[in-house]
Amino acid sequence: MRGNLRVSIGLCALVDGVTEIVLRIFVVSKIKHESNSRLGIAAAAYAVTVWGYGNVLVRDIPLAGSEVAALRLWLGAGLAIVLLYVTGRKLSLRAFYVGLGGGISFGLNSTLFFTAVKYTSPTTATIIGALQPALLLMVVGKLFGERVTRSSILASFVALVGTVVVVLGAPKSGHDSLFGDLLAVGALIAYCTYFVFSKKARESLGTFEYQASMQLSAAIVVTPIALLTNGTSAVSLSDMFLILVLTVIPGGGHFFMNWAHNKISLSIASLLTLATPVATMIFAKVMLNQSVTLLQVVGTAIVLGALSVLVLRAPKLDVAVAD
Repeated sequence: MRGNLRVSIGLCALVDGVTEIVLRIFVVSKIKHESNSRLGIAAAAYAVTVWGYGNVLVRDIPLAGSEVAALRLWLGAGLAIVLLYVTGRKLSLRAFYVGLGGGISFGLNSTLFFTAVKYTSPTTATIIGALQPALLLMVVGKLFGERVTRSSILASFVALVGTVVVVLGAPKSGHDSLFGDLLAVGALIAYCTYFVFSKKARESLGTFEYQASMQLSAAIVVTPIALLTNGTSAVSLSDMFLILVLTVIPGGGHFFMNWAHNKISLSIASLLTLATPVATMIFAKVMLNQSVTLLQVVGTAIVLGALSVLVLRAPKLDVAVAD
């Protein structure tokens, strides 16, 4: 617990390191940006990094996955609504409707994934989740007119191979179960639809409006699931602190990713999530003192190398966005 608190405090300091991105989010409105811009890629990279931290942190919260998801989402919704009104914006009925699809998908993803890691090994859950880019590459052309090049397909395949090497290179936990695997598959499907809904919603909603409406609808969806499956449990102050950290840091990563959706293509955003297992491995080493094998180091180099090639070769187009 103490180790986790130290890392949480350190990551709070890391948030200060992305202040420039936050300031740019606040001051830029309805101007032209470069698709696959460096700032958009930086925001997405920060998001996938802190999500890796969240994958490790959630295992130390002694509550059911649906309970963790519900508490996190209500806290996130409250913070998002406060930010919305502080910045002079309002949560309209239209914004809530536009964000509903993403909220339902995100709520289901949070519940299913947080529950899956309680029943199956993180290795299995991670490798199932790593299939997301492969699924999304099949639809981005038809849905958003994005051009998927051969180099993108090759880089994504190489990155996926590297991800498999990373997760399979970890020591086996011996806690796999078919039920947990099926939950992870459900989380994967919900995560793919969340990315698609978010990309679509950001065409007409600003980041703050979408984040508030998405989190609120997700919390409303998840709450009855948590109550029906687990009832109510006693939550300690230390549990609430960890859930707050989970909300602000890994949960805050969704704000950065949703902001980046109109700065980078959906295929690039999805492929960058392949770095999450690498981040998870690093945080597991720091927080849980888990050993890192040579195979994992090789896999990490493959993932980062493939993603670097993908980002450097990403096409750049001028697009108008709503912030």
